Amino acid sequence: MSIPLPQFAGRLLSGLLVLWMVSMLAFLIIHMAPGDPARMLLSASGLDAPPAEAVAQKRRELGLNRPLLSQYASWIGGVVQGDFGVSYRSGKPVWLMYRERLPATLLMAGLALTVSLSIAIPLGLISAIKRHSLLDHAAQFLAVIGAAIPGFWIALVLILVFAAKLRWLPALGSATFKGMLLPAIVLALPNIALTSRLIRATTLDVLNQQYIVTARAKGRSEYGLLFGHALPNIAASLITPISLELAFLLTGTVIIETVFAYPGVGRMAVEAALVGDMPVLGLAVLIAGGMYVIANWCADLGMAALDPRLRQNTAN
Repeated sequence: MSIPLPQFAGRLLSGLLVLWMVSMLAFLIIHMAPGDPARMLLSASGLDAPPAEAVAQKRRELGLNRPLLSQYASWIGGVVQGDFGVSYRSGKPVWLMYRERLPATLLMAGLALTVSLSIAIPLGLISAIKRHSLLDHAAQFLAVIGAAIPGFWIALVLILVFAAKLRWLPALGSATFKGMLLPAIVLALPNIALTSRLIRATTLDVLNQQYIVTARAKGRSEYGLLFGHALPNIAASLITPISLELAFLLTGTVIIETVFAYPGVGRMAVEAALVGDMPVLGLAVLIAGGMYVIANWCADLGMAALDPRLRQNTAN
């Protein structure tokens, strides 16, 4: 399966256009946020009430005294050339800071996705086959609870139970299996709720289609219908939401990493926002936007691989 060059070029161009718009919006929002980065950085360095001269000097050092358009042009020009700038706070190259933190975030998001799909897929399928049963009602109840309760509250409860009371797992996150298990579970819970409901609805829709009804009339069991006929259609319908789920897991680490003091890029982005460290925060926004663009590309490729009609449309 391959994508013709014009379609590939079109998707690449639209993805770059989205990233450019995201970069402009992020830059404007960061600079419109209350607080002066120069003053916040001086305060963070221990100077409680920095004098106006020190603030002005800091603004000149950071280039914040230039017009906004000039600042944006310098920043995005550097990004295009692979130069993401230097952190206002630490003075370290931004790419180096992300290289140190990104693996920990990817590991935790991967574990959360594994947990989410391992529970959501069988739960959704069984709920559809056993619809209106006690198991189905229990799954629906858990899905509503999982989607309604804020993640930070669940995180605090899990820390209290498994770290403070039972002492099975550490309260603070780290890039080890035990250290990332609680953050990954909290990150996965909303997705388990939403994905299981989506799988249930998709499965019921497929099981009521005419070819399934015909196969059922010929005596096939419900599990035989599911695994023999329905699963390919169900999988094709789930590629897009699961791709977006992965992007959501990566961008949703911001709050979870902060609650668990997990050493990932989400926590680093929050710390950068608190002191107005624009180069670090700007790259975080670009990475988040890039994740959704890549997720959409992967979803298109996966749909084309599973659905012959889409391949035919693409070829035409």
